[in-house]
Amino acid sequence: MKKSRRAFLSALGTASVGGTVALAGCAGDGPQDAKADSTGTVGTTQEGAETTAQSDSKPEQTVTTSTIRAGTEQETTLYEIQSEKSGPTAFVIGGMHGNEESGYWAASDIREWEIDAGTLVVLPEANTQAIEQERRKLPEGVDLNRQFPIGEPPKNTLAQGIWDAISQHDPDVLMDLHSSKGILERENDEGVGQNIFRSSHEKIIQSNQTAIELLNEEYVTGYDPIYDFVHTLMDKTEYATAPVLMNKTRIDLDIPSCLFEVTQDDVEPEKRARWTKVFVSSMLDTWGVRAFQMDDEAGF
Repeated sequence: MKKSRRAFLSALGTASVGGTVALAGCAGDGPQDAKADSTGTVGTTQEGAETTAQSDSKPEQTVTTSTIRAGTEQETTLYEIQSEKSGPTAFVIGGMHGNEESGYWAASDIREWEIDAGTLVVLPEANTQAIEQERRKLPEGVDLNRQFPIGEPPKNTLAQGIWDAISQHDPDVLMDLHSSKGILERENDEGVGQNIFRSSHEKIIQSNQTAIELLNEEYVTGYDPIYDFVHTLMDKTEYATAPVLMNKTRIDLDIPSCLFEVTQDDVEPEKRARWTKVFVSSMLDTWGVRAFQMDDEAGF
C-alpha cells in the first residue's frame, strides 16, 4: 500500500475532487477566504538526533528533530521518535488552530513519550503564529485546516511543508487533534465535540471504538451522557470533501486517518488535554506502537 500511495502522490494536482466546505463547529469556525502564500521555503531542515536508553523491558529509541518552514515566522519543529524495534509509523498533529489549546498541549506531552516499537512522529504546533496569538486563523483570514484540497497541491507554503512531512514519513495512521465549542450529538448544537471523524479503514474503526470505550468508561465520568464520545465516518457527513488535512490524507494517500474533537463546553483545557492523550495512547496501543499506560509517567 505504501508504494501505491507514493506513486499516487507524484500525480497529485491533475484533478480536483469536490468543493470547499466549511467544517462547522470546530472552535471559532466561520467563513474563510484563504489565499495561497507563495513566499518562503517549503520543506524540512534536519536538526539532530538523541538516543535514549530504555528500561530492561523496552528497546532503545532515537529522537530526531527537523524544522518545517525554517527561518520564517511559521517555523515549527517536527519530532520523530523511533524505536530500535520495527513496527508501524503513527503521525500526530496538534495546533492547527491556535485557539484550541488542548490539542497542542497534548501533542507537546506526546512528543516526549516512550514507545515500544515502530515510529511516532509528532508535530505539536502546526501553526505557531496562531498559537502565539491564541487565534484560529493566522495569517489573517487563513484557516490552516482549510488549505488541503483533495486531489490538488496544498494552498500555501505552511500546508505544503506539513504535507511534505506526512508524505515523507508515509504513516500507517494519522491523528489530528482539535477541540470544538459544542457537542456533535446534542440537538440544535452546531458543534462537533466529543466526536472522532474517521476514515473507513477497518483498523481505524476498531481502534476508535476501543479508545472511546476507554474514555467513556474510565475518564468521561460525572458528566451528562451527551458528553460520551462517538466516532463518525467522514464520508457520511457534510464535510466529506472539505479541504481539511484528514480528508486529504485518507483520500489522496489512503492513510487511516482521524480528526479528534473534544468539547470546550464545561470542560477545562487541562481535562480536555488529558482526554486527548488517553485517546492517542489507546490508538497507539492498538497499532502496536506503545502499550497503554494509566500512570503518572503516561502524562495523564
